[in-house]
Amino acid sequence: MESAHRYVPQERLKIAGACWNPDNVNAMLALRVVRANGWWDEFWQWRLDQRQAQMGV
Repeated sequence: MESAHRYVPQERLKIAGACWNPDNVNAMLALRVVRANGWWDEFWQWRLDQRQAQMGV
């Protein structure tokens, strides 16, 4: 677990030439954690369900 910080956030944040807006970093890191934990499909299904509920579908 202690070395997870090297894989999840740092690999993406330390891309050469990359520049990050502080408003976007948390969302990007959250998606990296979702993917690293194998929850990618479940997350997007949940997001679709949330979106449809907002729209009244």
